[in-house]
Amino acid sequence: MNKLNNFFPLLAGVVVLLLLSGCAETRQELWNDVTALKDDLRDDLKDGLKVWKKTKSYKGINYPASDKVVLTFQDQQVPVSCRVFAHILVHIPEGSTGKVLARAIEAEAMTRGADMLLIGGTRQAKDDQGPAPDFSYYGPAHPYKCRDNWSGWKFAYEKWVNQGEWVAMGYNEWGNPDTRFNAPLIIQAAFLRCPQ
Repeated sequence: MNKLNNFFPLLAGVVVLLLLSGCAETRQELWNDVTALKDDLRDDLKDGLKVWKKTKSYKGINYPASDKVVLTFQDQQVPVSCRVFAHILVHIPEGSTGKVLARAIEAEAMTRGADMLLIGGTRQAKDDQGPAPDFSYYGPAHPYKCRDNWSGWKFAYEKWVNQGEWVAMGYNEWGNPDTRFNAPLIIQAAFLRCPQ
């Protein structure tokens, strides 16, 4: 009976670890999934967890451009059919308005073929990347169903954690020409395709 009492907490701990890890694939399984990629991408995936290092240019699947993109700030609002195909950190220049940043990010999403745009946190950027919005892509190696496999805003964490103060970004700020940001921003985003 005493052994059984010790077993249940151990079992519960293992289940919690699996749930918190996002997906239960091992490093080797992830590496096996990407061995068919081009050599330059595969070199960026050597440790099996990173999808690819920051790149100024998009290296994912080339979808036809979309004519509209639906915005959401909550991953629970993403329809079941939607697949994440790009993780992005967006640098927005100092002095931008909510309208300017919304147009820039939505235009990039539609150019890449996104049907839906998921926005995460926004922080003051430690450095200004210049006068135009700057998009840094961080994978994923393969599109995945958001509802089944979304594990949060973990990509580029080492860059994200070193940024400045949190900035409110929601429906009131997004697209608002009267909302001006007096510091450069860094915004987490994900582009999704949502087949009907």
